[in-house]
Amino acid sequence: MSKSVLSTSNTESLRSEFLSKLRIKALRARERLMRFSREVSAWHLRSAESALNIIAALYGFWVPMGFVRGVERLVVISKGHCSLALYSWLTEVGAINECELRSFATPNSRLQAHPEVVLSPWVVAPTGSLGQGLSIANGLALAARLDGVRREVAVLLGDGELDEGQVWEAAATTSTLGLDNVLAVIDRNGTQHTGRTEDVKVKEPLRARWEAFGWLVAEVSQDVTEVAEVLEELSGVRGRPKVVIVRSCPEG
Repeated sequence: MSKSVLSTSNTESLRSEFLSKLRIKALRARERLMRFSREVSAWHLRSAESALNIIAALYGFWVPMGFVRGVERLVVISKGHCSLALYSWLTEVGAINECELRSFATPNSRLQAHPEVVLSPWVVAPTGSLGQGLSIANGLALAARLDGVRREVAVLLGDGELDEGQVWEAAATTSTLGLDNVLAVIDRNGTQHTGRTEDVKVKEPLRARWEAFGWLVAEVSQDVTEVAEVLEELSGVRGRPKVVIVRSCPEG
């Protein structure tokens, strides 16, 4: 569906419709996540909890609005260990069913602990080796430029993942190449596998660090509507890559 097919009023109507349904679906997906986590061994539950609204905003609003505007929008989930959040959302929208969700991380299931390309619905890049997602997003975005394709790529990063040097090498590359069709989203939950993020490696001032690499930075709370609206707003900005810091923990 190209942008020219829809009038501005129709586009805004669809935008409002997506937003009104988004909050309800996100709440149901969260309830499912918490219920399911009690039934199985909770795999990185904190990571999944904090990522769920981000995943809902990306797949439940940002991607559909791309179709409305005639733009291909892809999501790279770099912090793949939040897979329970993705699978809970996929169940909510009917891409998988409750029975299959219960096969999570079992032999022969397509819903492995780290989502697999081809097997897992909507997954466009492998996960597991932290720090690589932004480089993958850069490649997808640069390929679109070379091919003349209207494509935007969002990448979900964990705050603990920012310990990886490759993230910052990729961030410099995004800015240097002027890839303004790349949108990074940081799940700033304040925790990583070995403890509190600031005790492992200091992350703050996080906003200033990204700005120093030439990125346009926005900071929002975990509210799903707030996340969705800032994603759409930043997608219209040209000339610089963008990053959204989604905070569910106090700064520092």
